[in-house]
Amino acid sequence: MGKRGGKRSKIRQDNIVVGEDTEIKEALKYVALFLAFCLAFYLVYYFLRLRCSLSLLNDMTALILGGIFSLCGANVILKGATLSINGFGLEIIDECTAVFSSIVYCSAVLAYPTTLKKKCIGIAFGVPALYTINILRLSILTLIGIHHPEMFEFVHVYLWQASFIIFVVVIFLLWLNLIKRAE
Repeated sequence: MGKRGGKRSKIRQDNIVVGEDTEIKEALKYVALFLAFCLAFYLVYYFLRLRCSLSLLNDMTALILGGIFSLCGANVILKGATLSINGFGLEIIDECTAVFSSIVYCSAVLAYPTTLKKKCIGIAFGVPALYTINILRLSILTLIGIHHPEMFEFVHVYLWQASFIIFVVVIFLLWLNLIKRAE
């Protein structure tokens, strides 16, 4: 009786270890795929940035931001990715377009072990959501720049940088919740 109890205990311990090993391997696989996708997307982005003019996204972001403020009656002067709204000057650079947060988000979605259809839905939902949040971010920053220029740098660098990371995580978690419900 003592030997059987010992064997059962050992078997249970082995099962637990095997289960933990599988979970650790799956987690490591996810992290490796996530990093690989991030690296690949960043390399492609920078390659295209060097070879082509990718200022279209910057210009489009400036145009949308200027359009929003024009509709609200502001005095907008737009030249490419540079704009002035009621005398407050802005230059839309790559970091202002949500492209980097979209790369991180897409990498997280693509690395997740689910069907291609669910990954496409996640990207089709997440990237426009991030871009919309980014336009809201730029609008709020512009209002702060116009009305409280002394606060602009703090809000731009500290508040919105951290907040945008949170938005990427929240949108990813919303997508995960959506696909878990569908299963």
